Amino acid sequence: MGDPHKITGLIRTEGKTRVYQMDDGSVETREGGTVSWRNNNPGNLKFEYANSADKTVHTARTKDAALTAAQGRYEGIVALDQWGNAVFETEAAGRAAKAQLLRNSHGDKTIPEMLKGYAVDDYTGKANTDAYAQSVYAVGDAQGVDLRGKKIQDLSEKEFGALLDGMKKVEGFQEGTVTRTQPRADAGPEALNPGQQKVHQMASTALGLQLGATHSPAQIDALARSAAAVAAENAGRGDVQGVFLSKDQQTIALKQAFGISEIGVQEALNRSPTDPAPKAASNEGPQPTLHAQPDTPQMAAQSR
Repeated sequence: MGDPHKITGLIRTEGKTRVYQMDDGSVETREGGTVSWRNNNPGNLKFEYANSADKTVHTARTKDAALTAAQGRYEGIVALDQWGNAVFETEAAGRAAKAQLLRNSHGDKTIPEMLKGYAVDDYTGKANTDAYAQSVYAVGDAQGVDLRGKKIQDLSEKEFGALLDGMKKVEGFQEGTVTRTQPRADAGPEALNPGQQKVHQMASTALGLQLGATHSPAQIDALARSAAAVAAENAGRGDVQGVFLSKDQQTIALKQAFGISEIGVQEALNRSPTDPAPKAASNEGPQPTLHAQPDTPQMAAQSR
């Protein structure tokens, strides 16, 4: 089985709710708490993109370009939420990314100097860097280290750990509630090969955005698994380039390199792994009118 604590895909992000596909095949819903906890992002690393929920952002960068840039810069980024905050596969990955940012971009600065470029005004309000620094110092004092007047690159491992802990506290890492839908017996990584996993994630994102309000996380997972199975059964049509939903929300279509394969939503919900493949749609003649769905979550990038 895979890691039940590792996020592999973002199914839905809305308000203070995140629905994630986990590495072991389960679906985890996080509600409430703080955004840093919901996103495994203790440093609240943020990447700006056009048309996000953050109306203080002014950039032409698309969400796809932002996510690509974010993933190229830091390991473990799965998606960006509606505000542009990064979603990391684990809290440890989020902490490592924050450490990387501090050392690579702010190593020659003291904590107050770093905070002037790190804690910026955005949709959460105005940044109070003086109060931020004092709170970090207090955490250091509690751990028996003095962080005042020292450049980040000169901090010992213990001091640097205290800095990370202090920033995590200020950024507000508070847990909310977690509910989890356990994987089916056939749902572990052994049931999906790498190609199917890619289609599953693509379908989870696309169908979650369209059907998340009317279908449970377990149902979205079942639909995505059926889509992955259909792709495998029609592998001769080439790689899946996109997952679409018909206007009446009754049919799922997989756009492949050499054609389109379809399966009904209800059929996909009821289908077991041993069911025969549905008939593939012809790549000739008229095709159904479909709603295009993004291959990546609604997110984007420009870090602090």
